[in-house]
Amino acid sequence: MKEVEVPKDYNHENEINWQATWQRMKLYQFNPDEKRPRYIIDTPPPYPTGSIHIGHVLNWLYMDLLARWKRMQGHSVLFPQGWDCHGL
Repeated sequence: MKEVEVPKDYNHENEINWQATWQRMKLYQFNPDEKRPRYIIDTPPPYPTGSIHIGHVLNWLYMDLLARWKRMQGHSVLFPQGWDCHGL
């Protein structure tokens, strides 16, 4: 396997370019009148019950992977991110 050097600094321009590409493709746009099958994930807001730990990330990872998989299968996916009333 070929070794690839990973840059140590994050290039923020990459994020801007990817966001523009996704907007152009309308990748994350949900249209309820679309003919494709719909897949909706209703997520509760994260609630601070203690210190944030890896379990919080893991719970969101499952839902994010499912949303991406359904998009790849051709579904119109609505996956809103919820926030709580405590300023998160």
